[in-house]
This record gives sequence, structure tokens and C-alpha cells, in this order.
Amino acid sequence: MSIVVGVLAVGRDSGVTLALAVGLFALQMLFVAIRINAPYWQSDEDPPRQSRAVLCVRRNAVLGAFVYAWGATALLATYSMSNLIWRHWWQYGAAMALVSVAILLYAHLLLTGGPALRTPKALGTLMFLTVLQGLAVCGVLIYLVFWGKLLTPRADWVANYIFAAGSITLALLSLIALLTYRRLVRQSANG
Repeated sequence: MSIVVGVLAVGRDSGVTLALAVGLFALQMLFVAIRINAPYWQSDEDPPRQSRAVLCVRRNAVLGAFVYAWGATALLATYSMSNLIWRHWWQYGAAMALVSVAILLYAHLLLTGGPALRTPKALGTLMFLTVLQGLAVCGVLIYLVFWGKLLTPRADWVANYIFAAGSITLALLSLIALLTYRRLVRQSANG
């Protein structure tokens, strides 16, 4: 729905409406992330802790892939369906789609691939990459805010709003995923 509203907002040149649409998406994803991770915060019952960690990592990876897919779709839809001309929209959209597919492939392999993908070391490496992603998107957000990219009259203003919402969402998802995983690791060590 946020993408449809975003396309309509761009057609009316309404930055406020676009900001509300992408902000609503970010809030929805935060709500979903909390709903998905809350059971891991509340109990340490069956299934066994290692499979809980794998399921947690997989679910959070799918959420991250969904955010990238949303960003790709939002960029491709708003620029292809409006009069805005920004030559890089399809490149960023395609890159986001590729990242989304790669994460979904990893999430699939996490359950169907070899056991080496599910070891504590492999999951720890993924959490390290999650932290790097969180830091990178925070860097993007800092760039967008402090360099005035959200207030630009240029044709990339739509992309900047989408990048900001995606960055905030991915930063929060990365933090939630890391905190949940660390809690599961502590439970495993104490259990």
C-alpha cells in the first residue's frame, strides 16, 4: 500500500505524503519485527535452542530481504510511473532487488543446505554481517540528513525518501536481530 500511495504522492509532487507512506512502511516492519522476535525474548522452551537460533536468524533475514524488495519495488514503481527523470533509479532498484534475492536464497539454504550453514560460527558470522549492514545503513541515513538530501529539489528526492525509510528500517531490524540472537546464545550457554 505504501508503494501505491508513494506513486500517487510523486504524481502530485507531495513530499509530505510520500514521507508518510514510507514512514508507515517502516513502522509496519518494526511492528512485524517485534512480533516475530518477541517469542524468543519471552521463553526458552522447545524446540531446542540451536534450532531456535536458526529459525530466528532465518526469520530476521527474510524481513531484511522484504525491506530490500520493498525499496526496489518503490524505486522502480515511482520512477517508471512518474514524470521524474533520475538516471540512476533503475540501477539502485535492480541492486536492491538483487540483494533481496541473495538474502532470500541464503534464508532458504539456511534450512535446506548443509549443516555447516547452521553452526554457531556460521550464525555468528551472519550476525557480524548484520551489524555491518546496520552500521552501513546508519551511514546512509547520516549522509541523507546532514547533506540535506531529504530537502533537495532535484529529481532524486523520491529515492532519498525511500533510502531514508529503508535505512531506518534496516538499522532497527539489524539491532533487533542482533539483540535477539545474543539472548538466544546466552540462553544456550546457560542451559
